[in-house]
Amino acid sequence: MKYSISALSRKTGLSIHTLRYYEKEGLLRYVERTESGRRVYGEASMGCLLGVLCMKRAGMTLPQIKAFMDVTIEGVSTLPKRLEMMENAREQLYKLKEAVDRGLQLADFFIGGCRNAMEALKNGADPEAAFPYITRDGIIEFPFQLTEAGRLEPDTPPEDFEAVSPRRCKTKPQHKK
Repeated sequence: MKYSISALSRKTGLSIHTLRYYEKEGLLRYVERTESGRRVYGEASMGCLLGVLCMKRAGMTLPQIKAFMDVTIEGVSTLPKRLEMMENAREQLYKLKEAVDRGLQLADFFIGGCRNAMEALKNGADPEAAFPYITRDGIIEFPFQLTEAGRLEPDTPPEDFEAVSPRRCKTKPQHKK
């Protein structure tokens, strides 16, 4: 089956501009042209595009994908290099996953604390005592760590923040997944 650029755009959800850019950068290959110069995409170009999209989803940047495709053309002798490239992409995804997981843990911690403070307020107790990390004075008493890159970041909150301070109310944070 053959596709025009607009049909391929509709089928993939990519803009025409993106498809042209991919072709210009050597990512979208095997593009044919009609006598009038219009682009025509066949099965080979569709397979190539799907490969690009898969590698993007695997965390590779466009220059990394281009390098991977260029190496692939050289044949099976490049399998070790391709393996290394994909392992590097996977490692970057694991780092991103760790950052997202840590961010979710911090968000859950603060959501639970805000719920505790609201519950304390509803029960006539001091909401700042129920969750002392965020007060009128700002974020206080929250531990931090110095990263290898030299940045200060909030430390991972305890799983059960009740155990950290006796001033907290009895309600535990609700963790949603």
